[in-house]
Amino acid sequence: MHWYDKEGTPQHFVASKNGKLRASTLRDARKFGWMPSVTSVLDIMAKPGLDQWKINKAIESAINLDRLVTETDAEYSKRILMHSKEETAKAAERGNRIHTMLENGFKEIEKPKGDDEAIFNSVKSLLDVNCGEQAWKSEVTFAEPRLGYGGMVDLLSDEWAIDFKTKEFGADHKQLGYDSMAYQLMAYAVTGLEKSSKESETPTVRKMANIFISATEPGLTVFHEWSKENYERYWEIFSSSLTLWKNLKQYWPEKHYEGN
Repeated sequence: MHWYDKEGTPQHFVASKNGKLRASTLRDARKFGWMPSVTSVLDIMAKPGLDQWKINKAIESAINLDRLVTETDAEYSKRILMHSKEETAKAAERGNRIHTMLENGFKEIEKPKGDDEAIFNSVKSLLDVNCGEQAWKSEVTFAEPRLGYGGMVDLLSDEWAIDFKTKEFGADHKQLGYDSMAYQLMAYAVTGLEKSSKESETPTVRKMANIFISATEPGLTVFHEWSKENYERYWEIFSSSLTLWKNLKQYWPEKHYEGN
């Protein structure tokens, strides 16, 4: 799980007694008043799109791996699963690399080159066409102590919250967005803005969109804006998930900041 303090600083690791870093735990969060990340909260929900993708990867591994004559059923199944996990890990690594490249590009830390330049230019073009001129901030960390959650937004302005998703798709793509992505963006879209006094009420909100980046065709990107007509439902689902998370964990971070 990922955690944030009241200033929005990531607290994903702590020093153990031997001085080495270890992953922060719920016990650490209770001690220091840290808040769960948006993605940690939403992990309690089923993700049919992600689950289906993992199943597809396992099927691909089964098709591509020939069975050895000496292998038992159990050994062959184990090798298929290992290969599938390796492929999903590679995909996650590729997504993380593209995220880092985009962050460096928007912060003007490093100019993208080769295929990365095509991806970056395509993303910039989508933003210009769909969002107009914006003062973009990249990889923005935040915390909402009153509600008890924190997180990091890929791209944020006063008007928009943008989240990047790297997926395997071509020009003939079909559905790319799933509602679970909108729940995540909804939590990002309200940060730093005036909100209602109740967790269940829909707060003031930015426009929000996913930009899907093809992992198989460099430069192919798709802009998906989520309809404002559904914002209230998205907020209700995220806030309900947050309430459920707190009850399951028996931890209410906002109590650390009551009266502040």
